[in-house]
This record gives sequence, structure tokens and C-alpha cells, in this order.
Amino acid sequence: MDVSLLLIAHAPYLRRAGRQHFGEEYLHRLIARGLIPLINSLNELQAAGGKPRIALACSPILLEQLIDPVVQKHFVLWIEDRLARRTAELQELEQQNDAHRAYLARFYLEWDRRILGSFIDRHERNLGRSLRELVTDGVIEPLTGPASHAYLPLLAHEQSVQAQIEYGLMHTVRHLGRVEGIWLPGCGWRKGLEHTLTDVGLRYVIADRHSMDGTPAGRTVGLGPRLAAMLLAEDLAEHIWSPGLGYPGDPHYRDPQEPDGYQAIGLNEPTLYDPYHAIRRAHEHADHFLALLRDAAGKGANSHPALIPIDMQLLGPLWFEGPIWLQAVLAGCTAYPELRLTTPGAYVRAHRPRKQVTLKAGSWGSAGHGPWDDPETEAYWQAIRAAEARMIQLATAHAASDGDQERVLNQAARELLLAQSSDWPELLGTSDDHPDRQRWTAYIIRFEQLAEMSGRAKLSPGDRFVLEQLEELDGPFPQLNFRIFAR
Repeated sequence: MDVSLLLIAHAPYLRRAGRQHFGEEYLHRLIARGLIPLINSLNELQAAGGKPRIALACSPILLEQLIDPVVQKHFVLWIEDRLARRTAELQELEQQNDAHRAYLARFYLEWDRRILGSFIDRHERNLGRSLRELVTDGVIEPLTGPASHAYLPLLAHEQSVQAQIEYGLMHTVRHLGRVEGIWLPGCGWRKGLEHTLTDVGLRYVIADRHSMDGTPAGRTVGLGPRLAAMLLAEDLAEHIWSPGLGYPGDPHYRDPQEPDGYQAIGLNEPTLYDPYHAIRRAHEHADHFLALLRDAAGKGANSHPALIPIDMQLLGPLWFEGPIWLQAVLAGCTAYPELRLTTPGAYVRAHRPRKQVTLKAGSWGSAGHGPWDDPETEAYWQAIRAAEARMIQLATAHAASDGDQERVLNQAARELLLAQSSDWPELLGTSDDHPDRQRWTAYIIRFEQLAEMSGRAKLSPGDRFVLEQLEELDGPFPQLNFRIFAR
């Protein structure tokens, strides 16, 4: 049976976002607990003679941050600060004769030192380059996504959809190489997206089974003569992400709600964490998952691939032992002849879809648009749609601009893309007290400021200072050209 593990990695634009829980630390934890262990595992399997293969949907806005020197510097400072605090903590625990917590403090000290050493020595601080090397070696098949991870079905204007897809593809290709497929946030879909995806040369999109009428015979269907939809294997994926059934809830695993890492999830009372038991349980869960795959293969599931999505915010940041589980699964897939690691692109190239379908509008597991379209998000979408309309009007009226005016309009387009990130309406729809619940308003305010500035015949010294500050503060997608928003 063909098995395709699709890892999904994303963080919104958090460069210089401060050190609060969802600020830069959110990005740093993804790097330290998710991305570095993933890349190291793939390198180790490859060095041992294995042939690991995965698909990676790394959002363009995350890729932009991974190669950013400011993000790289702040990550080193963050982990050095953790090492200093853990060292002081260890001394205090030893003075208190708290043997088990002292043992855990030493475990985390060694773990963080290895992560920092990998980041500086093995990866030379540039995870984007390490990912590209794995792409070149055939270990990773990259997927693109909307530039700022926008939820495309609810954007009001096709110019926004086109900008998100084209600049997302451009930057994924720039950083990782040739791309054939796309991951859309939340598997969000609406009629017409198939034409835009085909026009930019993409060959497949990951889709949710709920977007289809009826049950397809396989997991690959056609959306047109040149575009396929790969359907997810939710029955297998639920063992990873289901709150009740999923592996990450095992009581032996580290409690993700306890920041110091001293507590296990436990059952009904506080339990001290033990890495030995947790790592052994991760291998047991890997064996269980491999048994599920082999059972599916034995039941004749060879006619279609098992495409299993794995969120990198779960695999490491929330499930500390997740990377160990993944490495064991990848090693097991190469050990059993009935399991063949593949990627969505490789499968589409080898198997042309037999059935043509039309996907329904909706998101992952829902006929509607889930948390992105909630009463709490109404003000957000009104502001986004008004900004889209104004950007189109400005781009059309000033298409021949150059110099400072062109810089102003390019930065306005950049602020709009950042405001369109799907993280912001999702936070509004699901959280009441999140510290970044209103972050989107800052991008809209900056957009409006730049829109006003674009109408001036000449920038004042104050205007130019503001422009330079915003270019430094919000600087992804340096090749962005505002004219993509022109009618």
C-alpha cells in the first residue's frame, strides 16, 4: 500500500512580535520542538541507508521567517535564555534534594543544547536551506500555499486570491524548488479555485472528503483535465489528532499545558513526567500505527494512497514525543515490503484520476467555513473586503507609478496580505482572551496609512521615515508588486 505522510507547518508573521506566549515564542517552539527534530530525523534515516519520503506543506510566510536573520538571531537568544533559566532551576532543585525534577532539568538542558547545536552547526541557522537540501535529495516533496496562509473562499476579490496563490507559489519555488501541489488552509474551497490553480501550473490540491457528493472509489479525483484532488485518509489521521482517540493524549506523555515540562498528562491526579516511559510509549504507538497501515494493506487498500495529514504545531510543540513517533513510523514503513512511502505528486504522476468531480464550497469536516465564518468575524471580513476594494482602486489608478509611490503601494499590498492571514479570523471565531486576537487591526491601520500616503505628489521626510519603518517591520515577500491587484 502506498503511504504518504503530509506534514503541515505554519506560523503567522511573528517577526519582532514580542516574547509573549503567542508572539515570537510560538514560532520558536515550532522551530525547536517541531522543525529541527523533523529535519534531524530525516537526515539520520537517510544517513542510515533508509529512504524516507514525506510531503511538506510549509506556508510561504513561515519559509520567509525561517530564512530571516532577525528570526534566526532571536531564536538563538530565546534558547540561550532557556538554558540559563534551566541551569539556575537545576541548581535550586539539587539544593532541595528533588531528585526527579533535577533529573528532568538535566534532561531538558541536554535536549536544548542538542537543538541549539544542530541549529548553529548542522543547519548554520538557516532551516530553509536544510529543507531545500532534503528536497534536492528526494526526501521531501514540497507543497505551496497561499502567501500569508489566507483562507481563500472568503476573500471578496479574485485579485486577492490570485495574489495569494501566485506569490505563495513564487516564494515556495524560490526557497524549496519545483512545486506541483498546494495545501489550502482548512482545506477551504469555493467554485472557481480550480481555474486559478490550473492557470499557475499546479497539478494537485489536497481536499477534504466532505467537499464531495457521495463516496469516491479511491482517494484521487479530477477537478479538470490538468488538476487532481488528493483526498485525506481521515480514518487513519484520527489516531494522531483526535482528542479522544489520538495518541498525544496518552497519560505517559508530557503535559503540554505545563510549561516547565515536569508533569505528565496523567489520569486523575498530578503525575511527574518520565521521558523513559514516554519515549517507550511513542515507539509502542508507532508500532500500533504501522499495524493499522499493514492491516489496511492486507484488506486490499493498494488501489489508492493513504494520505495522512500531520500538523507540525501538534508534532512537537503540543506532543513533545511526536517527532520520535514519526521517526519510528518512517523507519517502519521502509522495513515492511507491503508499505511503500510515496508523495502526492509522485502518485498523481503515476495514476491519472479516473473520475471528474466538482468540489463543494466548505472547509475541513464542514459544509460551511467553520471558525473563519463566525458572527465574531463579521467586522474582520468587512474591514478586509473594504481594504481589498481600495487596494484594487489604488493599483488601477496608479499602475504607472514609480519611485516612492511604487514603494508605498507595494508596502500597502504587503500589509493587506498580512491582514488576510487565516490565523486572525480563526482566533476571533474560537478565542475570547487570546493576546493576538486583534493583531489584524494593526495591519489594516498601516494599510490605510499607506493608502493615504500614496495619493501625495511627494513624500515628506516624515512620510519617508514611516515608510522605511514599515518596510523593516513588515518585510516579507520582497518581490511583491502591487500591480497584481489592478483590474
